[in-house]
Amino acid sequence: MRQWRILHTESSLGWGGQEVRVFAELLWMRAQGHWVALAAHPRSTIARHAREAKIPFYPLRTHKALLPLEIPRLSLWLRRNRVEVVNTHSSNDGWLAGLAARLTPGVILIRSRHIEVDYPNRFLSGLAFRALPHHVLTTSQRIADRLVQELQVPASRVTCISTGVDLQRFQVEGAGTLRRELGLGPEVALVGMISVLRSWKGHATFLDAADQVLEVHGKPVHFIIAGDGPGREELTQKIAQAPWLGKVTLLGHRTDVPNVLAGLDVLVLPSFAHEGIPQIILQAQAMARAVIGTTVGGIPEVIEDGVTGLLIPPREPGVLAEKIRMLLENDDLRQRLGQAAREGIKKNHSLDAMGERLLRLYERLS
Repeated sequence: MRQWRILHTESSLGWGGQEVRVFAELLWMRAQGHWVALAAHPRSTIARHAREAKIPFYPLRTHKALLPLEIPRLSLWLRRNRVEVVNTHSSNDGWLAGLAARLTPGVILIRSRHIEVDYPNRFLSGLAFRALPHHVLTTSQRIADRLVQELQVPASRVTCISTGVDLQRFQVEGAGTLRRELGLGPEVALVGMISVLRSWKGHATFLDAADQVLEVHGKPVHFIIAGDGPGREELTQKIAQAPWLGKVTLLGHRTDVPNVLAGLDVLVLPSFAHEGIPQIILQAQAMARAVIGTTVGGIPEVIEDGVTGLLIPPREPGVLAEKIRMLLENDDLRQRLGQAAREGIKKNHSLDAMGERLLRLYERLS
């Protein structure tokens, strides 16, 4: 097997699904014997994780005024380290590392697109996705189709490879410790959201649905929200009031996602914009959990309604409440959806499957 020398670049400071995928690719490729490195902002979360994992690191300085110096500087670094593949992930690093890679002979430049967004400046977006990279990688087919239709990127130069799940980490092993942490008995149903706290993830819809559900046939229901982000203060204030007081718990950022999922009866992601294929849905499915998602972005690509989960329209708390009740009232349905979802993940969305598809893409582009 050919051993590749791969650089991933990421200018984001945060830690969400996109950054988690980049880091997972780095670790998987290194485990297969490939040389990997990361270029990122020195104060970013992904940079900290890379340093802790002893992944070679290049500090990105993406300020526009510095580009005339930084582009040749990075190109020289690419030559010295004999980098063969550069995979950029966000706008700022896309331009800096993209131009540096194009100045470096023999480098394959891949631009990843993780989320579904509009393209208001189609000239610049066309340069970023059609003219600059050799190939574009997306996390969902819907994102790929929009690049082809709206930016005229040739279909032959766009590949969808959804994010893979580590099946050893996300597997069904008991009920976890979440209920004990919350002081909840087995008679309490537990419904949760796990995501970055941004408005488009649909937390307002989740809370409105929770207000309509709080009890199912006399059985108490508790709701949890795990994650951190810009919306934390607003959510904290909201759930401190009726009717959510004591019925909804904000857990904050959690590193033990499999443990949180193990405690849930139902996982909900009511996003209304910007989704590719959300990792939390794949992770919940790998844990054989019943999942409710919206018909947004690439979510319908991994939830077959009534088979591997349930689909609802976005911003419809009444419909969401109805689906939550349906699942909580029907143990057999929850289990059937969960088991079918796990089988689908094992077949199509494992971490190994993602890595092997990436390697085949590199070979095809070389």
